[in-house]
Amino acid sequence: MKHYFFVLVFFFSMTIFAQQKQNFKYTQTPLSQVLKELQEKNNVSISFASDVVEGILVSLDLKQVTWVEFLSVLESETGLIFKKISDNQIIVTPNIDRDKLLPIETLDDVIILGYVTNGIDKKKDGSIVVDTERLGILPGMVNTDIAQSIQLIPGVSTLDESATGIQVRGGSPDQNLVLYDNIKLFNTGYFYGMFSLFNPFATQKATIYRSGTSAKYGDRISGIIDISSGNKIYENTKGGFEIDGLSINGYVKTPLSSKIGLYLFARRSYSDLLKTPTYNSYVDKIFTNFGVARDINGNILQLETDDDFSPETSNNTFNFADVSTKLIFKPNERNNIEFSALYTRNRLDFDFKGGDEVLVDSLITQNKGLSFNWKHKSNEKQEEEITAYFSEYNSFYQNDEIKDETGDGILDLSEVNIRENNITDIGVNFMSFRQITATQKLTLGYQLSYTDLDVTISKEKPLELEKEVLLQDDHNLKNALFAEYSIGLKNKGLINAGLRFSHYGSLNEFLIEPRVNFEYPLSKRLRTKIAIERRNQPISQLIEFNHTELRLENNLWRLSDNDQYPLLSSNQISGGLLYYHKNLNIDVDFYYKELKGLTTFTNGFSNPLENLEKGESTIKGIDVLLKYKRKNYKIWLGYTFNDIIFRFPNLADTPSKFNGNNDITHQFRISNSLKLNQWQFAIGWLIRTGKPITPVNSYTIEVDADGENAGVVNFGVINSDRLPSFHRLDASVLYDFKIKKTDAQFGISFLNIYNRIKPINVIYKAERKPLDDGGIAIEGTTGETPEEREIILEQVIQRFSLGFTPNISFKLFI
Repeated sequence: MKHYFFVLVFFFSMTIFAQQKQNFKYTQTPLSQVLKELQEKNNVSISFASDVVEGILVSLDLKQVTWVEFLSVLESETGLIFKKISDNQIIVTPNIDRDKLLPIETLDDVIILGYVTNGIDKKKDGSIVVDTERLGILPGMVNTDIAQSIQLIPGVSTLDESATGIQVRGGSPDQNLVLYDNIKLFNTGYFYGMFSLFNPFATQKATIYRSGTSAKYGDRISGIIDISSGNKIYENTKGGFEIDGLSINGYVKTPLSSKIGLYLFARRSYSDLLKTPTYNSYVDKIFTNFGVARDINGNILQLETDDDFSPETSNNTFNFADVSTKLIFKPNERNNIEFSALYTRNRLDFDFKGGDEVLVDSLITQNKGLSFNWKHKSNEKQEEEITAYFSEYNSFYQNDEIKDETGDGILDLSEVNIRENNITDIGVNFMSFRQITATQKLTLGYQLSYTDLDVTISKEKPLELEKEVLLQDDHNLKNALFAEYSIGLKNKGLINAGLRFSHYGSLNEFLIEPRVNFEYPLSKRLRTKIAIERRNQPISQLIEFNHTELRLENNLWRLSDNDQYPLLSSNQISGGLLYYHKNLNIDVDFYYKELKGLTTFTNGFSNPLENLEKGESTIKGIDVLLKYKRKNYKIWLGYTFNDIIFRFPNLADTPSKFNGNNDITHQFRISNSLKLNQWQFAIGWLIRTGKPITPVNSYTIEVDADGENAGVVNFGVINSDRLPSFHRLDASVLYDFKIKKTDAQFGISFLNIYNRIKPINVIYKAERKPLDDGGIAIEGTTGETPEEREIILEQVIQRFSLGFTPNISFKLFI
């Protein structure tokens, strides 16, 4: 019931005190804050209990209405009752007949606003929501990059400082499901993942799951990152422009009518025209792949070939561009229709002279996507949703080696290596939401999708008329049914139970995935939480060591076939305590995972393993967050402990278990932010354990079958050594001002202020070569089989941390 009688009486009784018309504009603002501002501006008293308005956010844009009219709208939107006690006194009470007023989404209440900082909130179901319109300043950042912002959340990190190499609670990046306006993405970055392909203006909200995943999400076993560009139809045209040290960016959000809105976003880098200090710093990080390599005793490895990069011997051209759009149609209160489109393109050409040869790399990646979403509200308790999407990913990588093969002093094209990966994914989802009672909700859904994936790997030696080509074309038809039941307890607890049934055509296998999420308040300030889930993944990225130089990017997507490339599966359990009171938040979460379906081509071992072997992994971890706020100052501390263990029983000369490739045992981050009038300041420090690597026990120079020197290597126990600890200090400053009547912002940021550069990854390029191709037989053998040949180390590729990196940003908003 809408309480029209109350609104009518209330309005007329207050008319004499509330004739002045005002504008009210709020975006995801806590109701408590809205009511406080209303009291101050209109000299009225509004009384309410904190638990009544807790977790309620207001998003309204009303022009020229009285504050009494505004209260009537609030009543309709929130389901609360605003009761008149006297001419200037109002009390807010819950509605006992809430069944008829609660929206479908009510069970997903936010329990902590500003979980990490402004704009990063935590919901009852355990998910974390990032709202870029409210997002506060973050250390080392001048814009609201979603991929970088979520790394402030404990349990979310990267091994390589990139925006896209995100691992969630020990899972590798390819184990994350990333959606943009319901479009499934298989690549999320530019410039080898250093920059996010998500236009900051085009990412209004992101929902992140570390555990306790909703049953509607499938096909991945780690984190969920669900991004939306927004769905509001504005009364007036909005727009913005930004230029920073890498790109130019702009957007327009305009109403085509009162029921139709259009969003347009576009961005392009300009490094192919002007190379800034920001760009040059990233170039040094990405293309500096040499350094002093040592064995386990500290002896320097005298490599016969070493692709030493320097700015003087190299050339690089890089550019990226992305365009996205959304059309929103709201014909009435019961229907919401959205069309979205996305296109991204990244190109890099790089060449340098190393020794007596020239190496040329070229990489092109692009994403294309379309989506359609229709939400229909049948009645106050029933809602349906239909989503259809198309997603395409293309990656083409070519490496050319040019050197004097014939001895005539003329450089020849010696070798051409090509890697191509194309994915087409189309699908349709149906969901039905039923509000059974005020506290109970049932969700039912069906998903149908088809994935076509092809891989091309070729190696050609033109002078020798040799060419090796590997072609693979696979497809997968998925059918999935899921159900989810949520019940909100009287004490504001939550039980969410889900069940997902999936059938993958590429495996011809039927899979069941149960999921349970439980949140229970032990008191007004303390909550406990438990989440249990099973998930499966029919596609993954593999690391290929053979057939190519692969100096830069060498990840390829492959569909599972339960033979060479097994299905990934995961069992997870997590639980902990959440304390929040006034300005203090403390969150402690423990988790345990079991992963099956790993291979020796998964996650990238530092030393190449010739045979593909299957294995599994266990992950134990703790995430801790402590945040304190005092007026305009915030400080938050995050700590993550990980213990990732791999088991590959069929690997020769290998312990039954060893540290996982992505095992970062300890990570600690402390961040501070302060707002003073138009100024915002942030500074943060990060320290973490080094990545596991395989040591070199010995390295000797011997004469190969061709009479040339070659380095014979003897590797130690897999991942038994570690790189040095990594730490970095970052800072940012933002200044808001106006140019006439136009809002503007200037920002400056610094990454790695003290310029500490350390190796963060090491890759050994080595193989057992045939005797007719420069191989060396092990003493006492004929060298006919690979096991009878020595391992020859040709190159050690070292990846280093980002050095001191400044960036500036200028924004205008209309």
